[in-house]
Amino acid sequence: MFNKVWVILFFPFQVLAWDDVHVLAFIADTNSIIQSQKKVTGIYSVPNVLNTFLENTTLSGKVGAGGTDFQDTAYTAYAGLQFNIPLSSRKEARDFAIKQVTEKKTIDTINNKVMNDLAKLRILESEIKSSEVKLAFFKKKYKWVQERIDKGYSSEMDKLWKLGEKINAEEAEIAKNALQSKSQRHKLSRYAGNQWEVLLAYLNGNEKALGNTYG
Repeated sequence: MFNKVWVILFFPFQVLAWDDVHVLAFIADTNSIIQSQKKVTGIYSVPNVLNTFLENTTLSGKVGAGGTDFQDTAYTAYAGLQFNIPLSSRKEARDFAIKQVTEKKTIDTINNKVMNDLAKLRILESEIKSSEVKLAFFKKKYKWVQERIDKGYSSEMDKLWKLGEKINAEEAEIAKNALQSKSQRHKLSRYAGNQWEVLLAYLNGNEKALGNTYG
């Protein structure tokens, strides 16, 4: 019986099924700082050829005296398009490039914070699972020793006390890490701004909380 339990201890175990990539993608689409930075960058974006043409083209018209070879009238109307070549195109491109760099730095900074917090949560969850496996083993061994004592092996009493201490220690460790992991999930969910409850549900194990877009 004990050999089987020890084999379980050395095999990897599955933690809550949330994915780092999905969390980062959801935060990128919901984080207020990132979205604000993207809006600013969009304002500084260099217009394409069509937009440049429309923005710098005006309709002009005038009326002149006298007719033409084709019309014998007192006045002749002239109309046309006037295109102004913007002299600040290089400055626009430079400003846009600067805003792109700022946006990239903002996203990288937030992503690094998120990844660090995700790593902490992974560690806490792994420690909980590890303690649960050890706790199950100690309880089984405690029951086995208890049965031996009931059969008259009083010398096993010291082992029973030590196992009881180990059981208490693991239960306390689980309670501590569970509280810290709960706090860590709330901290991570706040990166999603107004959508923090959706992200929290996902981190708590609801794999469908983020929908198909991030799944």
